[in-house]
Amino acid sequence: MTAAERREKARLRSERWRRAHGIMPRKPAQRPWLAEGISRSTWYRRKPKARQQAAMTATLTRAEAFAHQLQAELAEAARCHALAAAAIREMTLQ
Repeated sequence: MTAAERREKARLRSERWRRAHGIMPRKPAQRPWLAEGISRSTWYRRKPKARQQAAMTATLTRAEAFAHQLQAELAEAARCHALAAAAIREMTLQ
């Protein structure tokens, strides 16, 4: 038996053992830097900056939603204030 045959036999035996113990095959490695056309080191160097940018965008989105809600609540408070002032005026005129 040649060395290549022994290696293949060992590989198959190892694979059978892994399947018998419920270990699934590994997923192929993903290389997102190739899709972007940049080097691996550039990808990992830019990763923290991208994460920070995403966090900042999420924070600004939440702040805009909060400001919008606050404006709506202030408009409702102004409406209630106007109604209360009208009721008080009406009560004083009687």
